[in-house]
Amino acid sequence: MNKDKLYPMRAGHYRSGLEDLVKYINRFSNTKEMVMIEIGSYAGESTEIFAKNFKKVISVDPYINYYDKNDPACEYMDLTEVYKTFNSVISNYDNILHIRKTSDDAIKDVKNIKVDLIYIDGLHTYEQVSKDIENYKKLVKKSGFITGHDYHPVWQGVVDAIHEAIGEPEMIFQDTSWVKKII
Repeated sequence: MNKDKLYPMRAGHYRSGLEDLVKYINRFSNTKEMVMIEIGSYAGESTEIFAKNFKKVISVDPYINYYDKNDPACEYMDLTEVYKTFNSVISNYDNILHIRKTSDDAIKDVKNIKVDLIYIDGLHTYEQVSKDIENYKKLVKKSGFITGHDYHPVWQGVVDAIHEAIGEPEMIFQDTSWVKKII
């Protein structure tokens, strides 16, 4: 059931919540000097917020139709069209590198780098969030951050995976983004 318009992701308090996450991180480190990986980019709204605030953003999203049965955005519009919108949004930034692969495949491309932050908003299942944390946590520098989206009972598998892998988040923001500092 594809529609002809984008699923609204970062309007109103959803945008503010992500901006509050960036402000929170800036209490510890200057994001303008930080490199991050975003798993799950959709139409680039969050990627653009990150690009305005971080030194470098590595975006990972495969843009495969019906990829995530738990995410309504996957049924809202053909993801080939979403990918065109994403490319249009990021074309204005020279600090974004996009890897069009699943997070499981993209880890092979980034396994030898160190980053300051990981933002997990890919496949919304317990299994995949657990795997993303396990795969990408080792890339995060000491005093870096593991963050993500969808910390809400609607996505109980996401919440359970976070608790099991890294414990309770330090903060949860109004857009359901969450953060945990690596010590």
